Amino acid sequence: MKCIEIQEKIIDMVLGELMPQDEILIREHLESCMICREEFRFLSECIQTYTLEHTETCECQFQETYWEEFVVSIHESISHEKIETKFPFRIVIPIAASALIAITFGYYFFMRPKPQETVQETTPGYKPDVYDEIYELSPEEAEDFIKLIQQKYPE
Repeated sequence: MKCIEIQEKIIDMVLGELMPQDEILIREHLESCMICREEFRFLSECIQTYTLEHTETCECQFQETYWEEFVVSIHESISHEKIETKFPFRIVIPIAASALIAITFGYYFFMRPKPQETVQETTPGYKPDVYDEIYELSPEEAEDFIKLIQQKYPE
C-alpha cells in the first residue's frame, strides 16, 4: 500500500473500525515508514486527548454527531491534501547553463564567418588609380571624355 492509502485508514485503525487483514498491512507499513508512523502517533494522541477532554467537559446531547463529523472532517482533509511538487531548480538551471554554453561554442566554431571570408581580396602594395575608370569606358565614351577634358583644360 502507498503512504496516502495508509494515511487515509489511520483514523479507522485508531478507532478500531478496520478489518484485521487491513490492520496487519497497516502495522507492517508503519514499521517501515517513519512518516506514516509519526502521522499515526500524532492522530492517536489527538483523538485520545480529544476523547478525554470531550468526555470531561462536554455535556451536550449531540456528542456522537459531533464526533462523527470530526472523523469525517479529518478524512476529508487527508484525502484532499495535495502534495506540492517544487520546481527542480537544482536540475533545470545547470542543464540550461550547459545548453547555453554548448550553443555559444557551436556558433563560435561552426557558424561564425571565418576571417578569410570577411576580408576583401587585395593585392599587396596595390593602390587603386583614379584613372582606372577611363579604361572601362567604351571607345565612344572615351572620346567624349577626352573632348570634355580638352575643353576644360586647353593646352
